[in-house]
Amino acid sequence: MPYFWAWMIDYIKAFKKFSSSYYLYEGVRLTAGVMTPVLIANYFDQLQTGVAMALGALCVGLTDNAGPIHHRINGMTAAIILVFLTSVITGISLSVPGLLALLIATAGFLFSMVGVYGLRANAVGGAGLLVMVLSIDERASLEEILRNGLFISAGGIWYMILSLTLYRLRPYKLVQQALGDALISTAEYFRMRAGFYETEVDYTRTYNLLMEQQVQVHNKQSLVREMLFKTRAIVKESTHTGRILTMVFLDSVDLLERIMTSQQDYRVLHEQLDESGLLQNARDLILRLANDTEEIGLALQEGRRSRPDTGITEAIQSLRQQFQERREKVMNETNLEAFISLRHILDSIQDLHGRITTLHRYTSFDKQVGDTFSRQVDYNKFVSPSDFNLKLFITNLSIDSNIFRHTIRVSLSLLAGFFLSRLLNVGHGYWILLTIIVILKPAYSLTKQRNIERLSGTFIGAVAGALILYFIKDDRVLVGLMIMGMIIAYSLIRVQYLLCVIGMTVYILIAFHFLKPGDFTEVLRDRLLDTLAGSAIAFIATFAIPPKWEQEQIMDLLKNTIRANATYFRFITRPFLGETLSNTEYKLHRKEALVSLANLSDAFQRMLNEPRRYQKKAQVLHQLVVSNHVLASHIATLSSYRKLAEAYKSENFRPIINASLLHMDTAAQYLDEGKGKITPADNEANFVIREELKLLLEQRSRELASGALETNTRQRLSDLKTIADQFEYINLLSIELEKLTAKLDID
Repeated sequence: MPYFWAWMIDYIKAFKKFSSSYYLYEGVRLTAGVMTPVLIANYFDQLQTGVAMALGALCVGLTDNAGPIHHRINGMTAAIILVFLTSVITGISLSVPGLLALLIATAGFLFSMVGVYGLRANAVGGAGLLVMVLSIDERASLEEILRNGLFISAGGIWYMILSLTLYRLRPYKLVQQALGDALISTAEYFRMRAGFYETEVDYTRTYNLLMEQQVQVHNKQSLVREMLFKTRAIVKESTHTGRILTMVFLDSVDLLERIMTSQQDYRVLHEQLDESGLLQNARDLILRLANDTEEIGLALQEGRRSRPDTGITEAIQSLRQQFQERREKVMNETNLEAFISLRHILDSIQDLHGRITTLHRYTSFDKQVGDTFSRQVDYNKFVSPSDFNLKLFITNLSIDSNIFRHTIRVSLSLLAGFFLSRLLNVGHGYWILLTIIVILKPAYSLTKQRNIERLSGTFIGAVAGALILYFIKDDRVLVGLMIMGMIIAYSLIRVQYLLCVIGMTVYILIAFHFLKPGDFTEVLRDRLLDTLAGSAIAFIATFAIPPKWEQEQIMDLLKNTIRANATYFRFITRPFLGETLSNTEYKLHRKEALVSLANLSDAFQRMLNEPRRYQKKAQVLHQLVVSNHVLASHIATLSSYRKLAEAYKSENFRPIINASLLHMDTAAQYLDEGKGKITPADNEANFVIREELKLLLEQRSRELASGALETNTRQRLSDLKTIADQFEYINLLSIELEKLTAKLDID
């Protein structure tokens, strides 16, 4: 029974996350934009007009992704113009088959190539492809073509008006939902780190899960960063709500880094402290903090004040008491290091709780809280420029460009799909082309995944749709189910493509039932056959014109990550050497390191989904990705001790800093020039800081033997060893990076 209730709680929580997310918000908005002209036009017996307007609304709505409002406006405006021109040109070309084939090939190339300018531009190109594909089955006069194009554009304009009206009514809604989603993802990362405190730890699996989740967190934080820092009204901090949202985002980024700072030698901790139960209690406390973080994310999505877990403070005090009692009973020179590490884990938990408490306070949107914020950072440095320049387009017109290969693949696949649809002479032949443009992606792994999900989803949706049409005869119920299918399809298109295809197939079958009443099995057969044909073409094209395999690109990403980590480390060490470090420099290099790490992890995961012959030295690459992840965590941990730097700054740290940087630089050079051309760094340096710690340890051991627990030596040893341990971990990891890159034998 407890398992059932636990399952129910998880299910309810998952439903709340989705129902309050911007994914559902966008799905409902797009469904309303598409269905409204259809329902109104049908009322006035002008269904064909409504369908044309719905097509325009759909094309423009698919470009209206979450982001800065001026980017959304630009994207929708470009889509409105593009769908009008494309529908007219396609209509004119229908009477000349050769011209239509040329148009399909050219549009497939150009509309895919605009993807070099980012996801929104790619969506605009996709809108052009969509309206072209859906316009190739019916010939008409020039007057009808122009009228149809105007109706399609009118549908796009209607959707744009709807979207902007909703934005004006609630300008911060999407930002809040995206920010909440990022915090929910951060909470999941938090939970995964709790895995290190399990009695039996699967380190490989835990690190893999962490790497995958970090990519998710990075992508969601990047979206929020764009929405906040590229929206003029928020950047100017002219409103109280804008200031609060900016504060939440900045603190949530710091929270993620602080979660990473709990990095310790978990194997040693388990060897020496497993029997005490302290690590398991710490795990339970971390999970409670993760749940508390998730509650903040949900509250932001739902637009309410969060409810903090009031028992966490008492739980932290209780764990500290257990730690103190255990320390007094069993601590000696053999387990001293483990107790020092655990003390700092407890300090980290305390600090995390304080940060989460602050985030809870922000969800009240209290005016006094917002008034405490003052801008100290130039946010423009933290977002990527989004200029459209011709040079970028021309630079990618090369076989070495993955996007160029993708556009050639799309162009030829659409051409093959067009001729096949004419050869098979089945109804709704455009579904073949539609399947191709939906499935084909620049990366092999994404194309493979989409192919499987498209086929599975179409089959399941077809069965569900057939059962609905067979058993349900009430038109009102069918309309309700069609709208529900649309909401499911448009809400899940970016997060659960399999469910999206199921919903899409169901609503398409019901829609055709209304458009062409009769035997729905013909439509069902056509959809299944055309989907199979489109999937087959996409699959063949992926191997006929292969993408740049991740193996070819991952070395550059690996090199960039090592160098980004080295730069991050170099700047973090400044306070420990008595040098200054500005907050902007620190945050900028932290962002660059985490972005590089996320890109590397994402590429490695994609590589694992590619054919095995393109996964050379995958084991070594996996070790390198994990080592970089652990290295970034230790650098983040070191950064959290900057408050101790003033008291313990010393030139004694410089030798180990320089040695670590040399190892990282050597590793990057191996990837650049090959092992045979680079002299390995020395691994046997005996650093001055070790001698200082050795003397302190000897002195502390004498104090413990005499029964003295709380002394000045204890405090200095605890602080200095905590700092020095992070330098030692970083040095060992830099040596490991050098050795692992040497194994790759890049020549």
